[in-house]
Amino acid sequence: MNTCMIMPESLSAPSDKVIYQMGLNTLRYQEIERIAKRLIEFSDYTVTSSPTSNDKTTPISSSFTPSTDTTKKTMGSLVSLLCELQNTDDNEQLEDNNELKISFKMSHRVINRQGIQDLFQKVILDRNNFTHHFERYYFDSNSNSKKSHDEVLNILQLEYRDAEYLLEKLKNELIVKIDFIRDYMKLSFDIMAIDEIAKFFDEAYHVCKRDDDWAVWQQVMHSVYKKSEAKKSIESLKRQRNIKSTKNILELIFPKWLFREEPTKNGSRILVKVDNTSVNIDSSLPEIIISD
Repeated sequence: MNTCMIMPESLSAPSDKVIYQMGLNTLRYQEIERIAKRLIEFSDYTVTSSPTSNDKTTPISSSFTPSTDTTKKTMGSLVSLLCELQNTDDNEQLEDNNELKISFKMSHRVINRQGIQDLFQKVILDRNNFTHHFERYYFDSNSNSKKSHDEVLNILQLEYRDAEYLLEKLKNELIVKIDFIRDYMKLSFDIMAIDEIAKFFDEAYHVCKRDDDWAVWQQVMHSVYKKSEAKKSIESLKRQRNIKSTKNILELIFPKWLFREEPTKNGSRILVKVDNTSVNIDSSLPEIIISD
């Protein structure tokens, strides 16, 4: 953690050093407010995932909606909002009109309530005195005398260190929250895309299957690939997994599908039995099994 900024050598006068440090502290207070607002937004929000139109390059779109509008929130109100989110892990899932909505409330993993509350309140008090009562920095109430520029500079630097420490804690917490939603939205994209693929193949399989419940793989693929959205979803998954063969990636994702070779007059052909009752999603998160 960078707890102290190096004072430029060009600043020799004590008063200039005070003014320079005032600028540093102002920037820190502004950044704390900005990061705290983002942290609140990423701790209580709703993610909406839905299919896109056929002319889009990706089959699923996702949007992020914070539950709290922090635009006009003051620094003081941010403290209470952050502390209210401690130990409030909760989520709610809704599905309507082809949209999947999941609302999250996430506790803090890096910061602890009491520690961050006390430090945040101190920083807010420092910031308020700095902004509205800076003349008090130069008044020594014990001796009823004026403080020197060097004494004021030392106070400002101590307050800067507190603000820097708080900012680091807030940033670390925000990184945890951003990583979570990024991984979740990737996983959500995979789930919805795979669900669409499963529907396409199930429909094609029932059209192509024979009396023995086997279907010719090429006929099934031809039926599925006639739908441009299905082709885009399959090719996207193949790129993500770096697998060239459509058959190989579908065997990986749908473990209950059965394939076998059938002899023909000129060689052989592949047959398939489509069974979408289980799905394996291989991602950076722990493996998730979805079953009927």
